[in-house]
Amino acid sequence: EPFLEEKKAAQVTGSLKADGKKVVLATVKGEVHEIGKNIVGVILACNGWQVIDLGVMVQSATILKTAREMQVDIIGLSGLITPSLDEMVHVAKEMEREGFETPLLIGGATTSRVHTAVKIAPHYSKPVVHVIDASRSVPVVSNLLSDNERDRFAAEVLEEYAKVRSQYEGHQREKE
Repeated sequence: EPFLEEKKAAQVTGSLKADGKKVVLATVKGEVHEIGKNIVGVILACNGWQVIDLGVMVQSATILKTAREMQVDIIGLSGLITPSLDEMVHVAKEMEREGFETPLLIGGATTSRVHTAVKIAPHYSKPVVHVIDASRSVPVVSNLLSDNERDRFAAEVLEEYAKVRSQYEGHQREKE
């Protein structure tokens, strides 16, 4: 336990040099649940990624400042309760406004592929990927950062989300 805490502190301060790529994880502002985020962090760390875990109730400015300063390769957002969904949209908008090119992962019990496709992805021009559970985080991150797979994977996600948005809009029109 003390070693893990020391390692975590070193990662946050940037004093730990990892061979792998860097991922920043945060539970967004307004949200205190972090079990899923912690599981994702452990899984990614066990697979060679340097994980910078910002904890809970993290403001978008802190997430983006850390991402820039630490030159991360992926930003992962987590949320369990419904209000966190709006904060994830806000983070995506801020990433676009600030000119980020970092892929954005969305996860947590209240998140969904539909919400990500309809409400979050349209606000950020770089890859935004809903990760349904922690076990899928490694293949998603690997695909997003692979020179050979990145473009194909991002195009597949874009195509899938376009279909999801179209279906969603069709259902909304039917309700009217």
